[in-house]
Amino acid sequence: MIVGNDIKYIDFHCHCDLLPGFDNGSLKLDREVAAIAVTTTPLAWPKNVKESKRITGMIPALGMHPQLIGSRFNDHYSFSKYIQDASIVGEIGLDGSTAFKESLAAQETVLSEILELCAENSKTKVLSIHSLRAETKLIRLLQQKISINSLTPVMHWFTGSAAQASKLLDIGAKFSFNHKMIRTKSGQNLLSHIPKETVLIETDLPFTSKTFDSSLHKKLLKETSVKIAAHLNMHHEEFSDSILQNSTELLATTFK
Repeated sequence: MIVGNDIKYIDFHCHCDLLPGFDNGSLKLDREVAAIAVTTTPLAWPKNVKESKRITGMIPALGMHPQLIGSRFNDHYSFSKYIQDASIVGEIGLDGSTAFKESLAAQETVLSEILELCAENSKTKVLSIHSLRAETKLIRLLQQKISINSLTPVMHWFTGSAAQASKLLDIGAKFSFNHKMIRTKSGQNLLSHIPKETVLIETDLPFTSKTFDSSLHKKLLKETSVKIAAHLNMHHEEFSDSILQNSTELLATTFK
């Protein structure tokens, strides 16, 4: 079993290695929470794998954040060193916002290489993907590089259009929502547009909260679940069970 019987919430995008307590070995997750521990550089992979053996519920992911490619381009060469051991890849993607658009061409090169490595590696199944003001380019790369039968893109904090979301659905994508995203009009519009079976939850901690402890982590996941359920006119318990099933089924295909 990938997650224990006590688990009620699976956080599909959390930067565990940036949380208080990770470096000194004191970080713990709530017993009802599991988290996909995305990374921003492949150089962080060995430490995350090591800590995941100590931290119950932490599931490491191999990443190369697009915002770091301009300053740490050479880090991505280590991706091929670790990909054979990575069932989940993230955070990867493209960022065309003002602060990072100058590196967009390099980001596309790196993402293309990463997607090719993922497609070639039978172990990799799930991708946690960052897309900001570069959705068209990202969708084109995904369409070119991945097979719907082997890789599942999970769109982290997606802010693109409904038409772009539809194209992502066509290639088997799912969408992870956090407590800040669900408060926005664009997040609510996305939720109304996509099938509930494609909805997952995340926190993007520590970037979405000024503080952290394990109880707050669970509280934020529950808050997101409650608000999504209300938007979909579902009872929270029913939706919570549904989203946990969606999450565990996706992880089961990842680690089978």
